[in-house]
Amino acid sequence: MRKNNGSKNKIIWSILIALLLLIFVFFRGAMRPYESNEQKAALLAEKYAHITKKTNYFEFQREGRSYRTVEGNNKQGERLYAIISGNNKRINVYAANKGISAKQARALIVSNRKPKKVLNVALGMDSAKKHPVWEVTYLNQKGNLCYSLLTFKNGAVIKEIQNL
Repeated sequence: MRKNNGSKNKIIWSILIALLLLIFVFFRGAMRPYESNEQKAALLAEKYAHITKKTNYFEFQREGRSYRTVEGNNKQGERLYAIISGNNKRINVYAANKGISAKQARALIVSNRKPKKVLNVALGMDSAKKHPVWEVTYLNQKGNLCYSLLTFKNGAVIKEIQNL
């Protein structure tokens, strides 16, 4: 009887280890496109915006357009945002001191909307006016999905959708 239990334990442990490896491989593969986008964006930001030290990365998708934003410092120590269009054909560079930060955008929503949880803060471009905007997605107190678009310049709310 003991030999049979030992064989069963080895089989169970082997299956568990194989499942853990499969889960790891699956999630690693699922993250690869995001990491690839981030690496490409960092290279473009270095080449065209002269960002030498990346400090943050955002992905922004809205109305069929996508943007990847790299936050970082140039050689002079200035903090910049390089907003890269999804097709890599346009890069807009903004000095961070000309607008609000992700932390400030989050704080504005927290103080004005009192969300249960902030899900994401990302910098991209407003397709209508062609200026940078912060998109803050969050769950309200009822647990419903909401989002707000804030101007980069001063944090003014330009669009909100509540209770999706």
